[in-house]
Amino acid sequence: MRWLYHILAGEIPQQDHFAPPSLSREGFIHASYREAVLDSARLHFPAGAALRVLRINPRLLGVPVLEADTPRGPMPHIHGAIPLAAIQGVHALDEFAADAALPDWIA
Repeated sequence: MRWLYHILAGEIPQQDHFAPPSLSREGFIHASYREAVLDSARLHFPAGAALRVLRINPRLLGVPVLEADTPRGPMPHIHGAIPLAAIQGVHALDEFAADAALPDWIA
């Protein structure tokens, strides 16, 4: 099983669950696998935006995660709010650019 990553512009959620606007608008929360985080940031956020990346444990979600086929390959969509307990880390986007040892697969 792989870690899921969600790019966030703005405040880190402080409630019991994280539900960005895309959940009510599209019915799911966009996520990426580790290798697609930088491309997702470039495609969907303005250059220079202060972005953080949530590392999400899919085992703790309690909601379906479905992969969508996209031109960039399979992308995970989280079909429900994310419990804060499932957020296992918050990273700066720079950590992905620096190719830091961020996890991809869950042990």
